[in-house]
Amino acid sequence: MTQHVRTVQPEADPSIILPSDEREELRSVVSQFIARHASHEAVRASTGSEPGFSEPRWATLNSELQIAALAVPEELGGHGFGLGDLGVVLQEAGAALLPEPIIASAVVGCQALVRADDPGAVGELLARVLEGESILAVALDRTVPLATADGRTTADGLAEAVLWGAAADHLVVVGESDGHPVLAVVDLDGSRREPREGMDLTRRRADLQLDGAPAQVIVGPDRFEQVAAELGRIQTAALAAEHAGIASHLVDATVEYVQQRQQFGRSIGSFQAIKHRLADMLVDRERALAAAMYALAVLDEDDAADVEIAVAVAAAVCADAATRSAYEAIQLHGGIGFTWEHSAHFYLRRVLGDEGAFGGGREARRTIADLVGV
Repeated sequence: MTQHVRTVQPEADPSIILPSDEREELRSVVSQFIARHASHEAVRASTGSEPGFSEPRWATLNSELQIAALAVPEELGGHGFGLGDLGVVLQEAGAALLPEPIIASAVVGCQALVRADDPGAVGELLARVLEGESILAVALDRTVPLATADGRTTADGLAEAVLWGAAADHLVVVGESDGHPVLAVVDLDGSRREPREGMDLTRRRADLQLDGAPAQVIVGPDRFEQVAAELGRIQTAALAAEHAGIASHLVDATVEYVQQRQQFGRSIGSFQAIKHRLADMLVDRERALAAAMYALAVLDEDDAADVEIAVAVAAAVCADAATRSAYEAIQLHGGIGFTWEHSAHFYLRRVLGDEGAFGGGREARRTIADLVGV
């Protein structure tokens, strides 16, 4: 029996992944901010405090760098740039293991509000999110029942292991209304929150018990499937950009270490076996950076035909690159790489935690196989 496999070629111009002067300037600004405020010691200290990240750092990210406003249309109070520009921020955030709720609140949460059936109805909340005054958690893979009585909509049920759930004041979640799926924003004031332990020490989770929590349907049944699919792809591509940043950082950190570490009277980086492993890490990094930026670029093009495959490829390539780089970094740092004090295991914990929360390279490759008909 002949199996027909769809051949996939890039639909968008590959040059869209090339860095522009504006994006490199943005990268420089974010990198300088991280150097001042997000050293490994500072990040570790903030993850051990409440609410699991630095509130002053989060405030500065939104008030001065205005990361949440980057990809929000100007008519809704944003700057009107694209997801590709936000990808630069995500790469740097991944490299530094920033624990702040960037993906949930500044990326997916904001894009959910932007895609509301009536953006004006959520304009006040969006304005607070853009200023960093409100934090959105996102649970696209959870469904909670909604009920409407006397013109008031409420949510009941349990949303489990929600990232940044303990710190968020609103939750973007799939709701069930009259037997139909909708996208809703739930006010978490008064909801019970139970912390959940996880592999990743830099991203906290919590179970959210919703008992009559005030809710607002922002996307009705008619547009739900389209918007939910768009938000899922944005979340996947954003995570891929973070993973590309992780792989990039680990290459640089490992190269620096093996150049300094001496053995047999020479740096271990001069040994051919080490060079080969570093070369593999470098190849992984370059593939990941290209795949992540291409996925975000085609997401910015509303009519891109290859958006699904581009996002799935980015998820697979970037997750694999980050995971392999984390393991290699630990190994090539020798004994110190296994210690609690060193940062290497934090990166491994991040990528393994992401795999549990969002799925890893294996799931992404399964998606690719389905898309191409294997």
